[in-house]
Amino acid sequence: MAAGAASAADRWAILLTGLSGDAELQTQFLGWTKDLYATLTGPLEYPKDHVYVLFDDPAKDPALIAYKSTRENLEKVCKELVNRAGKEDQVFVFIAGHGTFDSRGYKLSLPGPDPGAEELAAMLYSIPARSFVVCNTTTASGASVAALAGKGKVVLAATRSGQEKNQTHLGEFFVEAFKGTAADADHNGRVSILEAFNYATRKVEEHYARQGSLRTEHAVLDDDGDGAAHPDPGPQNGDGLLARTTYLDPGAQRAGGKAGAEEKALSADAQDLEKQIEALKYAKASMPEAQYEQKLEALLVKLAEVNARLKKK
Repeated sequence: MAAGAASAADRWAILLTGLSGDAELQTQFLGWTKDLYATLTGPLEYPKDHVYVLFDDPAKDPALIAYKSTRENLEKVCKELVNRAGKEDQVFVFIAGHGTFDSRGYKLSLPGPDPGAEELAAMLYSIPARSFVVCNTTTASGASVAALAGKGKVVLAATRSGQEKNQTHLGEFFVEAFKGTAADADHNGRVSILEAFNYATRKVEEHYARQGSLRTEHAVLDDDGDGAAHPDPGPQNGDGLLARTTYLDPGAQRAGGKAGAEEKALSADAQDLEKQIEALKYAKASMPEAQYEQKLEALLVKLAEVNARLKKK
């Protein structure tokens, strides 16, 4: 695709794995990357040339890995996306490997110079996209949230702070969330980022319970841009609304030319109504109960009508 030729609402992905540390972890991280790449370019319908894979040793899978995961190459990828991505696009960033934290803050361990959280944010957000989903699964990743947070950005971290420095497991289960229907809590046929987060955190808890060991990671999410992430995003803390209505799949664009104009319009209407319903839930505390119930009922009726029409297509 020529520079600047991206169409409206295109989706892009950067799969970045830093220094693995040892052969066993490298194999694990490569497995996550392969699974995620297959899901993105398969059922989630990302064009293959929209997914950039950076790994600490490209020789492990030359057909998949285009770049060694150096700071220089990450910057190169971001600069390419500056020219390819459009203002209405979405960028999904998945980070695996190791992070460090000290008095100077968070750093991502890469071959060569290690970028700090502010440097990561500057590189990633130089891309002129409307929406970002950044899932940082590294150790100490909680310390990166404040720098990565912002308007239109859903930021997930495997740890609640920089002090949680043991190997994390969120990445495995976050990838797993998009491989089937188990994470689709509202049964709408799609997995939102919030559903993937909730599924992955539940699986992490189960992992530690099976092992009978002390849980050393507590994943958090921020999507209201204030940099204060929470393990239980919801109306009570203001986080989760954007993540609840953000998806990696093509949504109303699904089936491309196979779907007629009316079907695409109905799908878009359904998504808009779902967003209105979720926004209303977050505003519930600020209005009388009767008013809330009246507005909710009206939106649910509209959504049911749209879904009924969609089923006939």
